[in-house]
Amino acid sequence: MYNAKRDGYGNGANLAVPSMGEIEGRITVLEVVAATSLSLLMKAGDKHAAQQALSAIRSAMRSKCEEIKLSPADADSAIAYAQELFDATLNNMENNVAQATRPLLTKRGGSAPLYSRVP
Repeated sequence: MYNAKRDGYGNGANLAVPSMGEIEGRITVLEVVAATSLSLLMKAGDKHAAQQALSAIRSAMRSKCEEIKLSPADADSAIAYAQELFDATLNNMENNVAQATRPLLTKRGGSAPLYSRVP
């Protein structure tokens, strides 16, 4: 939706249509916010909670797609995109857990940790 103050940069309707770069930037922001929010809300390894969240997201997406009158094909595409974002978030969470449990780095040729954790 157009917001003259935000989208027009004070120049009114002559800049009412954002550039592709601006659109890509906004989509990127939304993806990062969504992925970060999901990862903060879900505990790693809790598949039941993940399935409940995905179910709620699908339901909300269906409702929103109907509200804005998307065609069935476009609604399916939007929901598939939500699934991709959700899956990527889960994979990222699993990777972060795997990295956190990985042994500490060691110096070349030695077994002493390069960095040690202070309790």
